[in-house]
Amino acid sequence: MFMKVRAAASCAVLAIAMSAPAMAQSASPIAPAAKPVQGKIDVKVLSSRFDLVSGGNALVEVRASEGPKASELRLSLNGRDLVTPLKFDQPSNTLRGLVTGLDNGGNWLQVTGPTGYTVSQPLVNYPITGPILSGPHMKPYECRTKESGLGDPTDANCSAPTRYDWFYKSTAPAAGSEGPGQASAFKPLANPKGPRPSDIATTTTIDGKAVPYIVRVESGVINRSVYRIAVLDDPSTDGFAAGEGWNSRLGFTFGGGCGTQYNQGTNQVTSILSDLYLARGFIYVNSTELVNGQHCNQVLQGETLMMLKEHVVENYGVPKWTVGTGGSGGSIQQLVFSQMYPGLLDGLQPSLSYPDSSMNTADCGILQNFWRTAEGKKFSAEKQNAVAGYSPGTCGSWERSFVPVMTATNARGCALNDAGLLYDPKKNPKGARCTVTDMRVNIYGRDPKTGFARKPQDNVGVQYGLNALNDGVISVNEFLTLNEKVGGNNIDGGFTKTRSVGDPAALSAIYASGSFNTFKNLDLVPILHYRGYNDTMDPGDIHDRHRDLTIRARLEKATGSSANQAIWVADRAPGRGQPPVVNLAPIALDTMTRWLDAMAADPAPLTPAKVVKHKPADAVDAYWTPDGKRVNEKASWDPTTSWNKTYPVHLEPRLVAGAPVANDVMKCQLKPVDFSEYKVKFTSAQQSRMKKIFKDGVCDWSKPSVGYSQVKGTYQRY
Repeated sequence: MFMKVRAAASCAVLAIAMSAPAMAQSASPIAPAAKPVQGKIDVKVLSSRFDLVSGGNALVEVRASEGPKASELRLSLNGRDLVTPLKFDQPSNTLRGLVTGLDNGGNWLQVTGPTGYTVSQPLVNYPITGPILSGPHMKPYECRTKESGLGDPTDANCSAPTRYDWFYKSTAPAAGSEGPGQASAFKPLANPKGPRPSDIATTTTIDGKAVPYIVRVESGVINRSVYRIAVLDDPSTDGFAAGEGWNSRLGFTFGGGCGTQYNQGTNQVTSILSDLYLARGFIYVNSTELVNGQHCNQVLQGETLMMLKEHVVENYGVPKWTVGTGGSGGSIQQLVFSQMYPGLLDGLQPSLSYPDSSMNTADCGILQNFWRTAEGKKFSAEKQNAVAGYSPGTCGSWERSFVPVMTATNARGCALNDAGLLYDPKKNPKGARCTVTDMRVNIYGRDPKTGFARKPQDNVGVQYGLNALNDGVISVNEFLTLNEKVGGNNIDGGFTKTRSVGDPAALSAIYASGSFNTFKNLDLVPILHYRGYNDTMDPGDIHDRHRDLTIRARLEKATGSSANQAIWVADRAPGRGQPPVVNLAPIALDTMTRWLDAMAADPAPLTPAKVVKHKPADAVDAYWTPDGKRVNEKASWDPTTSWNKTYPVHLEPRLVAGAPVANDVMKCQLKPVDFSEYKVKFTSAQQSRMKKIFKDGVCDWSKPSVGYSQVKGTYQRY
């Protein structure tokens, strides 16, 4: 099998120089013979880090230099000859191939030169079912292999046999499409080895190869998740031959949401058939675990990405580079993985972006709850919107979409077929709890008092509606009533009259783990944000564009620059389900391809300067007018810019409450109330009331969050 080697692969390297014994000094006047050169042997694990191998296999390269030929080297695994010898490449003097049959745990690959010197490379292997880094698997856990077309599971880890299916792109228009932009459909290729249908289309990859548009889809289970791997492939050949249609580039797609499901998730074989990637020749990969709506745990998802990428490298070859794509919760994964697991993704294309899954979603829940009270109903729609910061209806959309993921008894969120497994505070107090915190119990830890996952949610000291007060939209009494009555949530997600108090251990863990994204390492990847403008969509869309600016603020705070980032916005589709006026996805992919190709061709080490050096000229901030005209303009908060006049930017409750634009404070440090800081006057009675409401003080947004830290290392274990 032909393998392509990436110039800057993230791999473990062990290089030991082989030196000869010292030769005795000769007494003869004749010059002594030169010392025999024993050479050097480098062992590289190409498919993963040497200590994070999975599935019993590792793609290895052994390079000999300064003496021995690689073909003369003897290789053994744990004292036994390799089952399958590695392939010798004479021009590079290397051996390369799969080392198979690894035991779970520690293994030793030994390479012995012709003079008997030996180099040993450790290989630490884990089961393909996981876990490796994420900690104990969640329980209970229901399989969905049958629903995904893979048959009944073969073990308790929801495994299933690997299968292959072929599809082809037809030259005939898809049903319902018409006109010059008509789409054609993918059709099953029922007999891959048989005669080819007459309507098979041809595609030309970005490398200029014209090939039949036939796609092979590999399906299986890795780390208990159902995956699909699609690639252009000629079924008339045996196995996969790299170079037939694969352009040596790899794409992963990440799904949205933020879920709490105690199951494997489902997808179908056709879910991976993306014309955007496959027509260009990419290997394209998805997974049920790489959908944020499944488990909303970036540690678990990143581990799955790591294992999937290893599988691709071992079975298809080493890519030139790997790019991510996906919106909303799919953007979260790309951005957080680049902090937690640098090197897995070389370029990011987050759309409808959020910085992470630790946003203050609870604020909309408690505000919506307050608006339903007698006091809250006195606030006009204008005043409610001024407090929330969003466009009308958006806080309600947040409540409907994601407040349930904070509720322990949300049976729909747990998505278990067996309702008897669900948590009930009286009937089943040890049952499955349907909250995001419980999805992350390995990260946050358990509260010994309750046995439940620790919870970082906190709103102590938050002055809801502060900007609305200072702008004169709400009165002092309304401001006081709001903050007096807004309340919080208890451990089960229920509403309380008192505010939420974050668990100190959970607050430390959310930062130290990298689950809260402080954007360390994010200057080492090109980032192209793109989105349709959804801020004013009726009845309110949660994908508001101010998040791109929050991300930029965090990036600049962490790295001092945002030169590796571009922000693009175009008008949304005219109606739900309709195509947008300007489709930014192909523009982003083609721009990212030029960016990463240039970086891959540069042998210099990866640095922030290298990323910026190869940034294409059109990878700059821009918006597209509603009629499709591109306007290059730096994204900003300034309401007077043409961009913000075309697509106004909004806020959210914490920003209205005075939080910094980086919005990176989970629990604020407190300071005494200082009435000189307000643009309005408080009477003595109102001052007394204010001090009672905020008896411990109000948020001091100039200080970092309680528990704040940069991520405490990469590839952490839980």
